[in-house]
Amino acid sequence: MSLRPLDTRSTEADPSLYDAFARYGSGVTLVTVRSEEDRFFIAAPVLTVSVKPFTLAVSVGRHRDALPAITSGSTWAVSVLAAHHLPLARRLSEPGTRADRLDALRSVGAVPSTEGPLWLDDALATFWCETDSVTTVHDQALVVGEVMRSEISTGGEPLLRWNRGFGTIDGLAS
Repeated sequence: MSLRPLDTRSTEADPSLYDAFARYGSGVTLVTVRSEEDRFFIAAPVLTVSVKPFTLAVSVGRHRDALPAITSGSTWAVSVLAAHHLPLARRLSEPGTRADRLDALRSVGAVPSTEGPLWLDDALATFWCETDSVTTVHDQALVVGEVMRSEISTGGEPLLRWNRGFGTIDGLAS
């Protein structure tokens, strides 16, 4: 799948829009894909698009190094993070080298799945997807994937993103 050229219109937005969108709470996920190397990023939110067949959508920044592998047909995984993944989500969302970020993933037990992408067996749920469609939306690619398989863990409290931070239902300030 190919992407349209990047939109060159102004990307300056009213700062209050950032404040308003920060109030949209969502779960936090780890998206992984393997091509020649492991690629990954934190995404929030991920949307259920359809249940027949099960599909989900994730917005991927067009600068993400995972995007070419996702759009070229590699299987990708979405792991729904639990509250105990808070340090990992923070680490993967801050500046750092790719090697440091990969070490952080491996230190919490991320391992290759039979399909190829890394996954966390203690995530609340993991979905393995094949790309169904990609729609360019300004600086993002809206990727819709058909879920091929899923795994669920024994439970836990979800990790949430709200007001530019990560936390739990009880731990997020109002």
